[in-house]
Amino acid sequence: MVHKGILESISSSEWATPVVPVVKRDGSIRLCGDYRCTVNKSVKPYTYPLPTVNEVLSTVAGGKVFSKLDLSQAYLQLPVDDATSRLLTLNTHKGLFRVKRLPFGVSIAVAIFQKKMEEVFAGVDGVLPYLDDIYITGTDMTSHNLKLEEVLQRLDQAGLRLKREKCCFALPEIVLLGFRVNARGIQPTVDKVKAIHEAPSPTNVVELQAFLGLLNFYGSFLKRRSDILEPLHKLLQKDVPWEWTAEHEEAYKASKGLLTTDDLLVHYDEKLPLILTSDASSYGLGSVLSHLLPNGKEAPVAYYSRTMTKTERNYSQTDKEALAILAGVKKFHSYLLGRRFRIVTDHRPLLGIFNSTKPIPQMISPRVLRWSLSLQAYDYELEYRKGKDIANADALSRLP
Repeated sequence: MVHKGILESISSSEWATPVVPVVKRDGSIRLCGDYRCTVNKSVKPYTYPLPTVNEVLSTVAGGKVFSKLDLSQAYLQLPVDDATSRLLTLNTHKGLFRVKRLPFGVSIAVAIFQKKMEEVFAGVDGVLPYLDDIYITGTDMTSHNLKLEEVLQRLDQAGLRLKREKCCFALPEIVLLGFRVNARGIQPTVDKVKAIHEAPSPTNVVELQAFLGLLNFYGSFLKRRSDILEPLHKLLQKDVPWEWTAEHEEAYKASKGLLTTDDLLVHYDEKLPLILTSDASSYGLGSVLSHLLPNGKEAPVAYYSRTMTKTERNYSQTDKEALAILAGVKKFHSYLLGRRFRIVTDHRPLLGIFNSTKPIPQMISPRVLRWSLSLQAYDYELEYRKGKDIANADALSRLP
């Protein structure tokens, strides 16, 4: 690391961080500093938002050709000034060494690196830097190659280097943040689905939480999150002792069938019309965000459902249906705000309550009045359909 210009030997320092050797997957050793006990205690907070999963997936929407680039020793490619370098000094068995590049382990390193990457690739459509990975997509090989060339030029100008053996070029499909992405849309990865299907029955609360967390990661795909999960959620309550029964085992096995590798969500496309279909049952809420395709068919972008609280279950049916719409709008806020979209409901009275072109009725409950005012921030039209015509949302509400 000294020969590479990452470390420099010094005789003394006011700061000295202990070294922690980390064994990498390939068997090599990476030296890291345990900055938790030194610099991280004193560094000023610095935040820079990482792109959300939805933002990441939206960036590659419409792509048919994909590449993934991997930066070699990503953080260590960014130099730091002399003053910072001394603060990052490592204490090793061979003496003190100041760190001349941004090291992994400093609490604000992630924010600094992400900001730098976004600055490097600003203005290039279809290119997404996510920490040390760079994703490139194009509608065809020509557009993809033009973007790839631009990315390589910018990397060269910034003095950044890639790890060739970890880069993938011009593929019809890539794995992106736990999702398979291709021209058709977005699907769960095979290994994640396999992990869910092959997971052994949990023996304690921690193991159950881990399983449900993995299942919920793909919540947007779970269009039939049945009340079969209810026995499992009850086991997580503080006042419920752990006792795995036949009922729990049945629910556990059934929950694995909620996700398959064939599940497909279409890419979000700002050029296509959006439809939010919501429904409520006696105990649950369900919503489906869909695109209206050029062929007149609706294709799901994401699913959402949840059970109602004890208080919400006492609402009138009109209030429940109104709550379903509000919950769906809030869930898909990032897709809907600033866009014209259509809300579909099977509850006709809501046409008069949530009609965006008419005054708010006087004879409604205070909570629905508040919800109606909240919806004024959105540009929507309301459509009534019979319950049989909104089967997806209806199933979600009955099986949250």
